[in-house]
Amino acid sequence: MKIRVLITLFSLFIVFLFIQQKEEWTSVFRVTEQPDVLMKGNHGMTLTVDLSFGREDVDEWITELEKPYPLLFLDAEWIERSPSIVKKIKEKKIPVGLLGKDSEVYEDSPSLLEKEMNAFESTFDFAPLWYRTQNHSFPESLKAQVWDLQMNMVSASVNWETGSSPSIQEGDIVSVALHQETRVALDKLNSFQKEYPFVSIEETLFGYKSETKTFP
Repeated sequence: MKIRVLITLFSLFIVFLFIQQKEEWTSVFRVTEQPDVLMKGNHGMTLTVDLSFGREDVDEWITELEKPYPLLFLDAEWIERSPSIVKKIKEKKIPVGLLGKDSEVYEDSPSLLEKEMNAFESTFDFAPLWYRTQNHSFPESLKAQVWDLQMNMVSASVNWETGSSPSIQEGDIVSVALHQETRVALDKLNSFQKEYPFVSIEETLFGYKSETKTFP
């Protein structure tokens, strides 16, 4: 009887350790301790691209893209429309996040976010770590929803939507628009990429190269 009690207590202890480890493991997906929007870091500069439209030109750009790769925020509908380009993104292990719609859309359709997240996960086989709306706005209700889904909200300190390339400085997170209505010319984007020594978003935020997997 005494041995059986000891075995039971030991089993409960192991289960407790597993739960604790699982909770700690889950917490690494959240960069912030509360639902905050990341806009700027302190180390280096990060290039991000908001992609919701484009086919042949984007295909060519992805094919020729070289490291250091930008962080691509991909619209769920674009992902569905562009399987061949997505395949190249996966093969090259380019880091990706989820690009949502304009924030007001989620006020009328609160279930849309989880559907977009599931579509992303079914394509890439992992949940998105980074999330951004197309208008870079995050109402409180959306913040809470994104937080519950364990994604990190990312805006930008520099938004490049059209025209000439912007001036940037240490710590900037740069957003480049590749939408149907607002769109940066890809030849200008290529030149901009070569002009600055961009680093990963983890390095800009924390000052070190993270082992976090934004792509498996």
